[in-house]
Amino acid sequence: MSLNNPYIGRGEPVSGSRLVGRNHILERLSKRVSSGAHCSIVGLPRIGKTSVARETLKIVCSLNSNIKTGYVTLDAISGPIQAYKRIISEISDDDFNDQSLMNCITHDDTYEALLKFLRKRNRSGHKAAVIIDEVDGIARDSFLDSQLFVSRLRELANDRDRYGVTFIFLSRRSLDMIQGVVDCSTLAGLCEVTYLQPLDREAIDQLTSRSPIKIEANSINALWNFTGGHPFLSEVVMCEAVEIAKSFIDVETVENAQHLQSHEFTNYYCQIQNIFTSNNMFDALCELIVGPRWRTIDFHTIILLKHYGLIKAYDDSDNSRLKCMSQHLEEYLKLISRTTPSWYLLGETERQLRILIQDKMQEAFGDDWLESIKQRHPKKEKSLDNLIQQKQRENKIFGDAASDFILDYAYIGELKDLLFAEWDNFRSILGNTKGDWEKMFQALMKVRNPMAHYRPIPSEKLLEAEIACKSLLAKLTGTSKYSNDNFSALKTSPSASPNSNSTSLHCHR
Repeated sequence: MSLNNPYIGRGEPVSGSRLVGRNHILERLSKRVSSGAHCSIVGLPRIGKTSVARETLKIVCSLNSNIKTGYVTLDAISGPIQAYKRIISEISDDDFNDQSLMNCITHDDTYEALLKFLRKRNRSGHKAAVIIDEVDGIARDSFLDSQLFVSRLRELANDRDRYGVTFIFLSRRSLDMIQGVVDCSTLAGLCEVTYLQPLDREAIDQLTSRSPIKIEANSINALWNFTGGHPFLSEVVMCEAVEIAKSFIDVETVENAQHLQSHEFTNYYCQIQNIFTSNNMFDALCELIVGPRWRTIDFHTIILLKHYGLIKAYDDSDNSRLKCMSQHLEEYLKLISRTTPSWYLLGETERQLRILIQDKMQEAFGDDWLESIKQRHPKKEKSLDNLIQQKQRENKIFGDAASDFILDYAYIGELKDLLFAEWDNFRSILGNTKGDWEKMFQALMKVRNPMAHYRPIPSEKLLEAEIACKSLLAKLTGTSKYSNDNFSALKTSPSASPNSNSTSLHCHR
C-alpha cells in the first residue's frame, strides 16, 4: 500500500511524537540536569537512551538559554584526546578557533587545555551539559588510557562549580560494572542512575496510533506478545506491517510482519546475550525464566534483570517460573536452553548410562531383555511397567517425535537400579565395589531432583555431583577427558567447601 510510513528509520534516535511513554523520565531528568546533577541512563540496546537524553537537553535549553549542550559517543573515538576535543568542539561558540588547543597531541596537554577552556567559560557565566554516549566503549582494548580517562571525567564532574559542566552518561551496563572491567575510580557515586525499561502497554497504544492504517485491538496484543514493549522491536514490526497491510492491520498481518523481520529479533537477542554473558547474567536469565534452577542466583542479579525489564515480576515463593520481557523472548530462551542445556554433565552421564545398560542387557538376554529382567527380578516389574506406560503415553501425545528407546524414559534412579540388579554384567567396565558406586549415584540423585523442580542447589552438592559425573563418564567413555582422580576425591571428601562455586554442571552458552 502506497502510504507514508511513520515507522521508517527505526533504530535512530527519535523525538517529538515518536518518543512515547517517557514523559515521567524526561521530567525527572530535566529537573536534575537543570540543577547541575549528573545522571546515568542505563538500558538495553536501542531502548531509547540517546533519544531520552537528547530530549532532556532540549527541555533544559528551553528553560535556560545560558546552557550549551553537546553530544560525544565513545564508541566512535579511539581515546581520551579525541573525547576532550569533541567536548570542546561541541560546547564552544561557532567562532571559536584556538588552534593551539586543538593541536594538542598528548593526553596530558589536551586535558589541561580542556580544563582551561572550561574554567574560562564558567567564569563568563556559561554552563554546559554534555551527553557521553556508549560509555561501555571505554572497556574495549582499543580505547587508550581508559583508567586515567575515567579518573579525569570524575574530576570534571566532581567540581561543577569550577568547570560548569554537567554530564549525562549513557551505557548498556551500569557505570560500576564498566569501571569494574577497567579497574578505575568510580563515576557511579556521582550520578543518579535511571534504568530505561521497555514501554508499558499505554505507550505501545500511542506508538501504534501513528499507523496510517487502522489496526485492530487484538493486533496490538500480538505486537505486545512479540516485543514486550521494546520500542525498536515494536517499530520494526509496525514498519513492516504498514508495508504489507491491505485495508487494515490484523493479527495475521502482525505475525507475518514479525516473521519477515525475524532476523532483527534474533540479532537483537544475540546482542543481549553478548552483553550479559561475561557476568553470567544471561545464564541466570535462562535459569530464572526457563529452568532448571541448578544454583542459588544472587539477589542483586535478579534485581538488575528486573531493572532492565528483562524480568517483569519476581515472585519465587512457589519456585515458579518468572515472567519475561515478552513471550517471544521467552521462547528464544527456551530454544537456547534446549540446544545448550545447563546440566550438560548430568545429561551426558544419563545418556551414556542408557547406552551401556541397553548394550549389556541385549548382550546377556537378547532383544527381549526387559521381560527377562522382570522374570529375574519380580520386585522391579512395576517400575519397568511404568517405563513402558510412559513410552506409550508419549507416543500417543507426540507421535513420531516420541522416543522409541525405552531407557530414554528412565532417569538416574531407575538406571542405577537396573545396573545394580545385574551388577556382574557391568563389573568389568565400572570396576570398584557396588558400595562405592552407590555413593556416586546418591550424589547425582541429590542434584537431579532439585534441578527438575527449579530449586537452587548448594555448591557442595553440585561439586559432589560433578565428581560423580566425571568419574562415571571416564569409565563409560574410556577416555581421560573426564578423569581427574575424581572417584577417590569423592571417597575422601564427603563434601566440598561451602564457599566453592562450581559451575561445571553448566555448559557455557
